[in-house]
Amino acid sequence: MKWPDGPLVIGTFIERLHRFGATVEVNGKKEYCHVTNSGRLRELLCPGAKVALVDHQGQLLSNTKAPRKTRYAVRLALYKKKWVCIEANIAPKLLKEAWDNGKIKSLKEYDQLQAEVPLDAHTRFDFQARNSKTGEKAWIEVKCVTLVDEKGIGHFPDAPSERASKHLRELMVLSRKPKTKCFVFFILQNPLGKGVTPKDDTDPLFGKTLRQTAKTSVRLHAYSAQVSLEEARLHKAIPVLL
Repeated sequence: MKWPDGPLVIGTFIERLHRFGATVEVNGKKEYCHVTNSGRLRELLCPGAKVALVDHQGQLLSNTKAPRKTRYAVRLALYKKKWVCIEANIAPKLLKEAWDNGKIKSLKEYDQLQAEVPLDAHTRFDFQARNSKTGEKAWIEVKCVTLVDEKGIGHFPDAPSERASKHLRELMVLSRKPKTKCFVFFILQNPLGKGVTPKDDTDPLFGKTLRQTAKTSVRLHAYSAQVSLEEARLHKAIPVLL
């Protein structure tokens, strides 16, 4: 997908203030910027790192009902000479674009794909797919992966996430229903990665739950992404290593 909000602005990362806020130097001025990922991102967002920002100046000027609190949002970070997309919300969009183009083999049987579908009052999954002819449906959860180790293996999650384990438990239950399949897609938005594995030292519960999930009919998939200052696209399927 081409970045839809105009050219990205290059800045220099100064410090992270909290999960969703950071100070970045932009055009010689310190700016308070939105961080689009709740993970720790310590290897990416470190002092002096180059980052690429979305400039929301137009929205600041035009959106009077719900004005933005920050002009800039961090989308990319330069890591070992490669741009990494830290924005978690990009992962479902990349999957949707690839599905639109018929590039997700495991979802080819479905001709409808609806985003942000609630299961109940407490859970919402990234997608629900449907086959309009057979009535088959699928619940789909997408996870953004940015952390890559020295061997090129991506690790998820980058911070403890009870929500991620909860989604897995719910998918295991849903997968037992008739005419229902369930999928988890890990989207590795760091081009240096070539596989995905659970980060057991950060979130042992998620690792345990993912391995339990792998023994059921829930299908686990991972894809790498190509990232640049102009766009991001799914690149190829990579293994989920358990």
